[in-house]
Amino acid sequence: MQCLFVHQNFPGQYRHLAPALAARPGVRVTGLGENPGPSLPGVTHLRYGKPDGAGEATHRYLRRTEAYIRRGQAVARAAQALQRQGLRPDVICVHPGWGEGLFLRDVFPDAKILFYWEYFYGTPGGDTGFDPANATSGLDEAASVRVQNTAETGH
Repeated sequence: MQCLFVHQNFPGQYRHLAPALAARPGVRVTGLGENPGPSLPGVTHLRYGKPDGAGEATHRYLRRTEAYIRRGQAVARAAQALQRQGLRPDVICVHPGWGEGLFLRDVFPDAKILFYWEYFYGTPGGDTGFDPANATSGLDEAASVRVQNTAETGH
């Protein structure tokens, strides 16, 4: 069995699960992330390059979305390289909060993909309008926050 874990700051929330699976006979575990992380027993940790951020001309609602897409592309390219090296994950565990999972289905269409749904942005009171000293949460701010869920809801 082959398992792929994808998290910008791998191992992140998979710190315990990845090595526990790697300790099982016949299980190959690969972690993919942007930043260096601690070495985990039995886990191969690989990195993808830091993607560019959004451009200044991008509408402010879409800056995070553009960054998600760029990160998703970087992860997909790294996944294709792993695929060329023989990786065929049966299971992919991915944190979608930065767009990393957006295109994994296109690279590994037969893999089971488990998303770690950590957070859903919301208004009012969740991400806007919660501070009485700064309670100016109008439509513009609410729309901007709602668009942040794009990477979270892409699959």
